[in-house]
Amino acid sequence: MKKSFLTLAFIVLSTSVFSQITIEPGVRAGVNFSRFSSSEFDAKTDFYIGGFAEINFASFFALRPELNYSRQGASPNLPGVSDIEIQYLSFALVNKFSPFKKAGVGLYFTGGPAVSLRVGDNVNDFDGTFSSLKNYDILIFGGIGYEFPFNLGIEARYNIGFVDIIDTQFSTSFLSSDVNEVIQIGATYKFDF
Repeated sequence: MKKSFLTLAFIVLSTSVFSQITIEPGVRAGVNFSRFSSSEFDAKTDFYIGGFAEINFASFFALRPELNYSRQGASPNLPGVSDIEIQYLSFALVNKFSPFKKAGVGLYFTGGPAVSLRVGDNVNDFDGTFSSLKNYDILIFGGIGYEFPFNLGIEARYNIGFVDIIDTQFSTSFLSSDVNEVIQIGATYKFDF
């Protein structure tokens, strides 16, 4: 009897907890300001675009898996030398905290990890400077945003990588133990279904 009661209580509790969970798909896009951490290169301006599924567990917390395409790199700022461009496809696990949502304020904070796979670059066009780039990046990020009542939001993030972007450097490298640093500023939109 006790076992049946515990099973029934677990089913009722699980049903009420999981009935509160909602999933809202959306898109995000914006501008990247990227650079290599220890180089003398300037920041490069480019873009990112992606999609997400926001899983709302509570009024103040959501988990937002994202898939993003991001163009990053750096600008050597030398006459006749083009920007270094590295393109990534990233999977991010965003923890979204909205502490003032019940009060009707759309301010939120984000943070979490991401894994990026390199899908393109222009290093062959860069006069043989880099002999090899890593095929992946692992990073963490933190940010702030504001969501309006009509599902449009604005946000800013700071991403920093843990993986040296260069596999093998040329002998007189401008870079030493460089990781990606990216500031992203953009907009989000969640769809109503």
